[in-house]
Amino acid sequence: MKNIIRNTVLIFRKNKEFIYLITIQPVMIFLLMSFLLPYSTAHNIAVINTDGGAASAAIEESVKRLEGVEFQNVKLEDAAEKLLSSNIELAVVIREGTDADDPQVEIMSLGNSEVERSVTLCVEQAREENPDSSLTEVNSVKKKGMTVANSLGFMIFKTLTSANLLAALIIQERNRRMRDRILLSKTTTGVYLGGMAMVYLFFMMIGSVVYYLAGLLFRFDFGMRHSIGFLLVLFTANVLSVTLYLFASTLVKKEDSLWPLASFVILPMSLFSGVLFPYEFMPKAMKAVGAFMPQRWIAHGIESIQETGSIAAGIPDMALVLGLSALLYIVAVIRTKRIQPS
Repeated sequence: MKNIIRNTVLIFRKNKEFIYLITIQPVMIFLLMSFLLPYSTAHNIAVINTDGGAASAAIEESVKRLEGVEFQNVKLEDAAEKLLSSNIELAVVIREGTDADDPQVEIMSLGNSEVERSVTLCVEQAREENPDSSLTEVNSVKKKGMTVANSLGFMIFKTLTSANLLAALIIQERNRRMRDRILLSKTTTGVYLGGMAMVYLFFMMIGSVVYYLAGLLFRFDFGMRHSIGFLLVLFTANVLSVTLYLFASTLVKKEDSLWPLASFVILPMSLFSGVLFPYEFMPKAMKAVGAFMPQRWIAHGIESIQETGSIAAGIPDMALVLGLSALLYIVAVIRTKRIQPS
């Protein structure tokens, strides 16, 4: 094992491009995407006042005094579409009522808005004689800066495709019969693949740590109480990437054939898993398929930690990812023993 690790490290040291592609390039891409896709954690709602009377103006003013929300300019005919596309999570529609002092108020939402109760209280208070009475704040949520949430899907996809160089290296050694010479030295196939995988995984994890530390430096919002949970889930994605490409190296005879794997296998899996767009809005059939995708497990692990504030909540998903990784490694070892150089 030591000799395999030493030789793999020497290969990486001789080919500086390897280290750059494994560690530096992914970090640069992740940071770029995080900066390009910032968003606010404030709640986006719309107030649509079609009445224009004094009472409706008081209701509108009462709602707009809420803390922790951002108000979007939305037309009445576009409200339903904006709700379905998640551009807003709630719309307050104020129409003319039978009495000028009693306008009709409708609150439109998909039923999963955290602010609906608070908005309802504001409307009720505005109907009272003293509309300036104390109002309820919404979650006391402050506007935050950069967040990893919007770039999470791309990050998972890029992480899972980052070990293609490992598979290319294994295929090159196999075709040059270097693998056969190594195995003749009484090195087992498991040790051979394991040693190379450990070195590659080490450099991938360095990249993940650098991104995590950069996120702390720039005060990224990881959406969880203990941000180290994000790094742990990312580590499991690193492991899956390595074992996935160990397995892929046994399916093709030339390294050029590895590149379609990302486009025709990993990308469709990412789409079905819902990491590239909101999972909750996917059709039921796609959700059923996506539930079996490892990308879904990775994303769900992060979401579970975010929702509960406990790293333990993400352990079941991380266990699934690591279990699949172990299976891929075992299959890769078995197939590597049988596959012959091209």
